[in-house]
Amino acid sequence: MKMRRGRILPFIVAAIVIFLDTAYAQEPPLPFQSVASATSESAREILGRVRPSVIMISGFYGTNSAPAFHGTGFSVTADGAFLTNYHVVAELVTLPGKYRLEYRTNEGKTGKLQVVVVDVRHDLAVVRADDYAAPPLKIASSNPEKGERAFSVGFPLDVGLTITEGISNGLVQDSFEARLHYSGAINAGMSGGPAFDASGNVIGINVSGYFLQQLVSFLVPVDRAKSLIARASGPLPDAEMLKADVLAQVRAHSNDLLGALDGPIKTQVVGGFILPAQLAPFVDCSASGDTSSNRPVDRVRIECNGKAGIQLRPGFVVGDIHYIHTILTDSKLGSWRFANRLSAFSAASGRFGLRQHLGPFACETRAIKLKGFDANAIVCARGYRKLTGIYDFTVRVVSLSYPDRGFVSHLDLSGLEFDSGLAFVQRFLESMESQP
Repeated sequence: MKMRRGRILPFIVAAIVIFLDTAYAQEPPLPFQSVASATSESAREILGRVRPSVIMISGFYGTNSAPAFHGTGFSVTADGAFLTNYHVVAELVTLPGKYRLEYRTNEGKTGKLQVVVVDVRHDLAVVRADDYAAPPLKIASSNPEKGERAFSVGFPLDVGLTITEGISNGLVQDSFEARLHYSGAINAGMSGGPAFDASGNVIGINVSGYFLQQLVSFLVPVDRAKSLIARASGPLPDAEMLKADVLAQVRAHSNDLLGALDGPIKTQVVGGFILPAQLAPFVDCSASGDTSSNRPVDRVRIECNGKAGIQLRPGFVVGDIHYIHTILTDSKLGSWRFANRLSAFSAASGRFGLRQHLGPFACETRAIKLKGFDANAIVCARGYRKLTGIYDFTVRVVSLSYPDRGFVSHLDLSGLEFDSGLAFVQRFLESMESQP
């Protein structure tokens, strides 16, 4: 991607670099008993066939015998390779030497597991079992049609091997990474388990569900795993090789994210200003306002989330975008009190990330000229402790020119390369404009 720096941010680059370098119709329903019987027989048949090929994957901290976490995996080769989610094995990959992985079959056999290859972008990993191999499950040749029956298998909580039934609702619209919507239960511990069509072919890998939402679950389409499975026959990597692979994938994800945001910034008019709007189909935006009758200012709040991040370990998500515009119009306060009210929104918080993964922010604050108005800009950046060349940015822009209207915009970018991240910040700021 071609980078450019314009007139707004040159003062930021040097300071930060120095700091960082240190149709609804139905057939008449069958009688209830007939429906229940047919459903149960299909689920029972699938579970009985795949039972030997599905394992519980548990992670243990140090020498402890009690697990720290667990997930599910399933056989993809005849020589002991099992597919699971990356987030199931992430603690071992990011903190080698502190965790160990073990498998447990439904019959109670246990043994060690080693990570063979990972795909952090699609939340997948292949592990190899010591002294255990199982028949590989058959992979579906295509995604199921919306409305087809589907089944999910895994080890939820501590209740043993379980199968759930639901409906495949096809690929999620406007998702940055491909996901299948499964309207069936996927609970904690089922991550990495297989999901099947009515013929018993694997259509996806259990990955997540919405907490407190009924039967809104997601699968990684199985076609995303085929290239990873093909790589599983190679030699076992050491810890440093896995870390280098993760870093390369984070860089590729960063480039793809900014590539999806390339081109003219999409804008909207609100409160007399032109501001960045929904920048891409995968960015979700919502708007709200204060509707109370005695409000001293009219306030509109627009919030947008990219939902493109990849989870490197619990609480550690990189490669995403989030921004908020707060637009105020004075009706009762007067210019001095209005300015104070506007400034109350202006702190640049850097609300995301954990200190154990990230260095401190380096920030610069300057008055800048945008299209038709002056503004105060705070631009901050920080590097990752173990992901060399990857940075977070947080930006706050406060309009200055008008006594009775103004806005504050807050932009967060996580897990980007420095030059490309700063170039996007510049484009974001340059899209802002005041209407006469």
